[in-house]
Amino acid sequence: MLRASDQMTEATNVLVPTQFSQEESRENFRIHSEIDILFILRGIMQTNSLITLYPDYASDFILASIIAIGTDKREMVIDYGTNDKNCQKALHCKELVFVTTQNRVKIEFVCDQIKKTQYKGKDVIVVNIPESLLRIQRRSYFRITTPIVKPLKCIIPIPGKDSSAKAEVALLDISCGGIAVIDQHPIINFDPGMIYSDCKIVLPDIGTITVNIQVKNTYEITLRNGQNCMRAGCQFIELKASMEAMIQRYIIKQEQMRKVK
Repeated sequence: MLRASDQMTEATNVLVPTQFSQEESRENFRIHSEIDILFILRGIMQTNSLITLYPDYASDFILASIIAIGTDKREMVIDYGTNDKNCQKALHCKELVFVTTQNRVKIEFVCDQIKKTQYKGKDVIVVNIPESLLRIQRRSYFRITTPIVKPLKCIIPIPGKDSSAKAEVALLDISCGGIAVIDQHPIINFDPGMIYSDCKIVLPDIGTITVNIQVKNTYEITLRNGQNCMRAGCQFIELKASMEAMIQRYIIKQEQMRKVK
């Protein structure tokens, strides 16, 4: 089994478990939704992402990947490796810590049901699907541009009008921190500081999120078709965890679709 302090040069993709400061809580990054957990794990498996495994948070680690996910038994099949000695500590530990990345975001989770078995004629490690995982994204949010042909739309209730009066603006991009929209609506004011409540964004095949947004900045840009327009950057205000999870799923799905193309 490799030792992290000695073997960094042999494994450039080695990641270590996150140390949280007293000012922040790991619960702010924790995902409990089974749908979202499986969606993330399948994405890691489909991209064959390298995972670093730490038995009981020790300095020794194993490099592996997810081979299969079985939702019926709530189990994951993991690479066993060529050296049996490298996996013995993992097989006898109480907690096996998984650390990897997905779309430039760090993913961590812990499994406590660990066993060795056979899968398609090969030795493998089988672990339980975690009940929760950490999706750690501190400094900035991964932002993805919206499709050109069918861009996402943000439906904004028009202030001072009845509840049926709404404005529709096209999104240029979206992240878990906010959106950028094309500022060309004749009624909606995108001056910095403006706040709009109960805005709705339909995420295809995911669902509809309801958010409050605050305009942070505006400036002129040139679109990919050569047209000039004003871009308004808007920040989400107190975004609910369930809504953030839906945006994460949308971003992951779009990234996977683009890699296929």
